[in-house]
Amino acid sequence: MVHISASWNIPNADLADRFGNFASAGIAGIRKSKKGWLWGGSAQFHFGNKVKERDMINGITVYDGFTVSSDGTLSDIQYLMRGFQGNLSVGKILPFGGRNPNCGFYVMLNGGFIQHKIRFELERKTNVPSLTGEYKKGYDRMSNGWTTSPSLGYLFLSNKRTINFFVQVDYNYSSTENRRSYNFDTGLPDDRIRNDSFFSFRFGWVLPIYRGTPADFFYF
Repeated sequence: MVHISASWNIPNADLADRFGNFASAGIAGIRKSKKGWLWGGSAQFHFGNKVKERDMINGITVYDGFTVSSDGTLSDIQYLMRGFQGNLSVGKILPFGGRNPNCGFYVMLNGGFIQHKIRFELERKTNVPSLTGEYKKGYDRMSNGWTTSPSLGYLFLSNKRTINFFVQVDYNYSSTENRRSYNFDTGLPDDRIRNDSFFSFRFGWVLPIYRGTPADFFYF
């Protein structure tokens, strides 16, 4: 009953100005009817280490990106991308007409919620007050909003029920806003609407649960 997937994501529009390519790990629950309709939900965790937008903490760094900790030592800063996404999905499988009606290409439409931010990690376990607790929220650019994506994929379920997987391509269009009251580096709120779109290339393993005939099943 577990469907676990991994994906490689390529950002564009506003998201490409903030982050480079990033990865995702996800889990989903989908039901397929006898007529090939698909519906369910999914959750994904986004992560990466390619952050392009780094000038927000220039005011608290000294040189070469180092910052000064409370004990007077220098500490390097690592910039990371962190985020999550939850979707509801509906779609249709298009079987080839072979012996197994569960195999074939499918199309889906997904919609839900997405959030991302910049995570700051210090090279050593030092205390930098400006990047600790509530203070670091003034720099992390946390943004969230709604997302929608069409998907095209291929589902393979073996007749022996031993090899079950899918591959999928998505285009995610996300409209988000910065949810912090204001950014510490500018002293101003950021209330513009962002176009945080990205392409996803996904692979997942499926463990189906058949009910009666293999034409009607659940998978997660």
